[in-house]
Amino acid sequence: MKIRMKKISSLSVWFVLLGFVLTTVMVLNVSPVSGQKKPLVDLNSASEKELEALPGVGPATSKKIVANRPYKSVDELSKAGLSTKTIEKLKPLVTVGSTTPPKESVTKAPAPTAPAKAASATTAPSSVKKSPPPSTKLAPGQKVNINTASKEQLDALPGIGPVKAQAIMDGRPYEKIEDVMKVKGIKQGEFNKIKDLIIVK
Repeated sequence: MKIRMKKISSLSVWFVLLGFVLTTVMVLNVSPVSGQKKPLVDLNSASEKELEALPGVGPATSKKIVANRPYKSVDELSKAGLSTKTIEKLKPLVTVGSTTPPKESVTKAPAPTAPAKAASATTAPSSVKKSPPPSTKLAPGQKVNINTASKEQLDALPGIGPVKAQAIMDGRPYEKIEDVMKVKGIKQGEFNKIKDLIIVK
């Protein structure tokens, strides 16, 4: 009786071990299958090689799928020439992603170009405004009386600005044109430029 009990107990141990082995094998067999189902191929972003790996899709068909993007649903694969049977096979393996992000980036790009044009438009009139002042020039043959000329007439002389024009007016009267060199800032060089344009009367 004792021998029989030992045999039964050893058999029960073997059965338990076999049960553990079978359960582990089942778990190992199920896990890779579930792992294959998780990664779905996006019809709107997958490469041609990824599409070729799908059942019933070859190189030519993958090019057609890429050419007919974007897809709103898996059923739209009929545009690429796929039959309804192959589409049904692909439904559990593929998905359709959204294609909205690239459109937003395109709309944001032209925005900074507008202020650049506005800036160039604002700089243009400023340069136009600066050009009129030098138009006040002496007429050919005209001479300026440094004792009676206005500040604007003196300012029109070459090398004489508003500051020197005011200094000339403050130093009046002058007996001869060379007396202008007594004014600060007017030396021989400046005098040579204006000596033929000024008179004293």
